[in-house]
Amino acid sequence: MQKTKVAIYGLTTEGYSIASKIVDRAAVTIVDDTLQMAMELDPRTVKGHPSLQELVGGESLMGLKPISQVLSEARFVFFAPRLRKSGDESIIESNAKIREVAKNVSKGTLVINTLPMGVGGNADNIAMIEKQTGLKVGGTLNYGYSPVRPGAEPGMVALFAKVRDAPSPEDLGMKSTSGDIISSELSYVSSVLEDGTRMAADVELMRKARGQKTDRGDSEERYIDDLASLVYDLTAVQASEDVGEPLTYLSGAALKSLDNHVRYIVDETRELLRQMQLKASRTRVVVAWSIDKYEMRADRMRTAESLAERLRDYVTDVKHVQMQTEEEIVDSYKHTVAIACSAKDREWVLGLRRTGRAQEMTVLKATPSISRE
Repeated sequence: MQKTKVAIYGLTTEGYSIASKIVDRAAVTIVDDTLQMAMELDPRTVKGHPSLQELVGGESLMGLKPISQVLSEARFVFFAPRLRKSGDESIIESNAKIREVAKNVSKGTLVINTLPMGVGGNADNIAMIEKQTGLKVGGTLNYGYSPVRPGAEPGMVALFAKVRDAPSPEDLGMKSTSGDIISSELSYVSSVLEDGTRMAADVELMRKARGQKTDRGDSEERYIDDLASLVYDLTAVQASEDVGEPLTYLSGAALKSLDNHVRYIVDETRELLRQMQLKASRTRVVVAWSIDKYEMRADRMRTAESLAERLRDYVTDVKHVQMQTEEEIVDSYKHTVAIACSAKDREWVLGLRRTGRAQEMTVLKATPSISRE
């Protein structure tokens, strides 16, 4: 029996995770939307390469097909693109990519969007798909929404409608609900704003506490990595609302606090150098932030680059390093200031210090308190 054809639009960690879950049930092709190539995946290939990085690094491209053919033949199209821009430009980029997908989908297809949307954002996608295809969503084709956080897997798929004899997520072992896309949008936006505004409040209140030279505590230990991972989601909320709406203020405040957090980390680094009487020429600053280069969003990488650039205004020797790096991050002739941007990176740099590879090291935790270790 011929397997159902599935296209994953986006050579991303999230897209590959979907492929890994369904490859035994379907004929899966993953689309590299950057290089404009499509590669067939089979269970043997996927099981031999548990991560996308292993696949890209160790496997020659196989079964290459034109993207237009792959999309037009697919009964399921998962939209999980790799975005290289950040902020408002990432929304424009994602809109352009979904438009490219819509140009090639055909009758009987189920398009499932895994990128977060603001309230009403999926309605705009549906209208655009109908315009591009000339087909009616909910009639001759269908649309689903299953937003994912960075590196995570889709959960429940909210379908625009139940269409008779049409593809269903259940065919792939996924759960779905019909007529509930707005509820899914509201639930996801609520979660994002709750996380974003809580972290933003911690960033700003801890700045006040440092200014008053008092200890407010840092109970949650949320790192800059956590807030930076919400940039696309918060920007999507802003883009879906009219200027002046309360939701734009909430999302905008969280985005502003991320920029502030970067600035506060730079200020704290300068203060550390002053208090320890470290000369800039005898100091190396390491931004320890391990980021998956294949994840859909580019925001964490852009934030890491911004932090490193701002630090270079004061210290010439600044490196952004990741746990899997093979380069030597410590200069024996310099004192190392390691800025740990996630819990895992903190454990890594502390491990380097414990093993003696980096004894002359001060660690700054990139949490709201920006405490030293």
